[in-house]
Amino acid sequence: MIYAIGYWLSRRIALAFFALQVEGLEHVPQAGPAILAPNHVSYVDPVLVGISIRRRAHFMAKKELFRNPLVGWILRGLQAYPVTRERVDPSTLKRTLALLAHGQVVLMFPEGTRGDGRTLGPAKAGIAVVAARSGVPVVPVFHWGAGQVLRRGSRRVRWAPLRVRFGPPLRFAGGARADREAVEAFGRQLMEAIAALRPSTEQPIPVSR
Repeated sequence: MIYAIGYWLSRRIALAFFALQVEGLEHVPQAGPAILAPNHVSYVDPVLVGISIRRRAHFMAKKELFRNPLVGWILRGLQAYPVTRERVDPSTLKRTLALLAHGQVVLMFPEGTRGDGRTLGPAKAGIAVVAARSGVPVVPVFHWGAGQVLRRGSRRVRWAPLRVRFGPPLRFAGGARADREAVEAFGRQLMEAIAALRPSTEQPIPVSR
């Protein structure tokens, strides 16, 4: 119920007041499991990407946010679950794989934390591990505008047009037992695919190594 209300309300606000535009939806599977892999610049990001598709999306949120009972209750209602960002958490990995095994969409931020919007950080190992063990497609996503709507360190909401672009899905080619080299190679490939979705009218966004 919380998810349905939040989705309906957030989508209408984004369309009416923030001129939301979405491109590349044909790359998001209409059924079956998928991982959405967007850049991360704002707390708005999971909501923005989630309302851009016509399917329910589960996403990870840092475990510290769940310490507040009210915030935790809202996040769980929005299909969020806690993640430890410093390492690959076995319980989080197990839950993510279970969701994908049941045909769900999971939103994972490859960088693991918010960036400055000027560069893309390297991908953490977690998304490659999940892609390897699940075998599901990973859809690169680039969005812009969220960093202006809710700037880092600010609680003030500002106006900015919101744009979301989905790219062709990638698959982990290293097999279920991924070694470090294969994980790092997939991470680089994914971050380069995300960077390539940036509008050609803007400066190319570099990817950190």
